[in-house]
Amino acid sequence: MTPIFFSESSKNIGGQELQLLEQAVGLKAKGYVPYVLCRLGSRISQEAHKLGLNVEHIPFRNAIHPPSVLKLAALLREHKPVAVVCHSSHDANLCSITVHALAKVGLLKPRPRLIRMRTYQPGPAKAFTYNQMFDQTFTPSQALKDQLLQNSGVLPEKIGVLYPGIDFEGIAAAASLGLPAELDERLNDLQQRPVIAHAAMFRVEKGHSFMLQVVKALLPRFPNLLYVGAGEGETRQAIETEVQRLGLAPHVVLPGMLNPVAPLIRRADVLVMPSSYEPLGMSQIEALGLGVPVVVSNVGGLPETVQSGITGYVCPAPHVPGALDAWVQALGVVLAEPQKARDMAAQGQQAVLTQFGKQSNIDGLIDTIQTPRLGRS
Repeated sequence: MTPIFFSESSKNIGGQELQLLEQAVGLKAKGYVPYVLCRLGSRISQEAHKLGLNVEHIPFRNAIHPPSVLKLAALLREHKPVAVVCHSSHDANLCSITVHALAKVGLLKPRPRLIRMRTYQPGPAKAFTYNQMFDQTFTPSQALKDQLLQNSGVLPEKIGVLYPGIDFEGIAAAASLGLPAELDERLNDLQQRPVIAHAAMFRVEKGHSFMLQVVKALLPRFPNLLYVGAGEGETRQAIETEVQRLGLAPHVVLPGMLNPVAPLIRRADVLVMPSSYEPLGMSQIEALGLGVPVVVSNVGGLPETVQSGITGYVCPAPHVPGALDAWVQALGVVLAEPQKARDMAAQGQQAVLTQFGKQSNIDGLIDTIQTPRLGRS
């Protein structure tokens, strides 16, 4: 049995964290022994326990937090993992520094492969981070890889694209599960149709505020429209306040984090991803996997998952002039012609099943783990 570490410092849970769990479960099925390194009380800790994964709690307060370094160092020396797969910033930097330091003084031989899952790049890429701190960095889309390589100092061979693996069978099974009673009642009320679903963490770049403007503009044509924004995050309270200010309370439901979110997606008429920044996005892939129509922003990796006018609609991002009109028009077509929208989603379903099959992600990760590492450090 071969140990492998997966690290994540986020307290909340979203697409990135769910992908970590998928990878850990997938590698466990292949004979590896995964350990999830995360914060005590984090959502990923709870979910990892439910899945029967080994969990170790590390504070991950910053990249050189002494108690975190000592705890990680002890775990590394005890289990001797073949690789450390990092999924967030604080944990990635701390894991890299600790592994390199232990290897340098001869306390960790052989050194585990350091793999970074980079799903977000808020500023210019730093060459040292990608060239020296990690053996391999994977992005979830070609768009994000291209963004990193805008820094000519970043070595291209250090950056790869690993599309996330989606458990489409699991999503299909979960789609028939129940929802919280209050939300279920709202969705069962046929007077509150059509339903727009938005499954994303509440952050500025996810476009919740923009969607409220879209909903308001659609109401004259679809007076019973219901917008369901499922998720948690830092901007939720501000969005709740904006809902009241715009008089949209009868048309907006914010049920919090839904796990699984598939039952909501399945019962929606359309799923939206109005992001201003999105390296790839997951919800629109899951929606297409269920045959649910999608409308997404023309940013990052989203256009890699949706062919505009064929499998869904790709509209300008919220910050682009004319975006509001474009979104209102696209959603108007989807909601007014539901059968046409479903036919497009059916084409999208076939496309994502091929592109984002769960096993392709697991196989790509295993190939990297098993490839001999160059250099001694």
